[in-house]
Amino acid sequence: MYRVHRIQIIGPSNSESPHRTRNKNMDIAITLHLLATIVWIGGMWFAHFALRPAAATLEAPQRLALWAGVFRRFFLWVWVAIAVLFVTGFWIVLVEFQGFANVKLYVHLMLGVATVMTALFVYLFFVPYRNFRLAMSSNNTAQAAAALGRIRTVVSVNLVLGLFTTIAAAAGAYWF
Repeated sequence: MYRVHRIQIIGPSNSESPHRTRNKNMDIAITLHLLATIVWIGGMWFAHFALRPAAATLEAPQRLALWAGVFRRFFLWVWVAIAVLFVTGFWIVLVEFQGFANVKLYVHLMLGVATVMTALFVYLFFVPYRNFRLAMSSNNTAQAAAALGRIRTVVSVNLVLGLFTTIAAAAGAYWF
């Protein structure tokens, strides 16, 4: 014979709840961290999947001028996003978790990939983007187009890395 038992659902105590009251500074740090991520990765997504195909319909001089304006504005925001990501990320790990020994593997992966992405952006900014600006200032559309191709390649790699990092951040606690 089967017996029916009374089932009682008990939620976690306040200290175990994922919705427990946290330090307001942590809330601010996480919010800024997420916004910086959205700016950088979202900007790359937009440039690659929306702006690039639309700009392809323009003649080379207009297309290159458009990209020059986009890069001038967007790359400033990427520098800001990088600074915010590293400051908030290290603050979260060092202040809230008391160091890297207390965080899971996915946090280490996020830092490693973010470091690679930052190195790629620094290269992009100081090599192909510099060449692009120089070619644009001398009206050399062939060199500007070649530099634009190199910029596109680095942005594509960083977009894939950024999406991987976002997945690791969102699902890392469950996978790693």
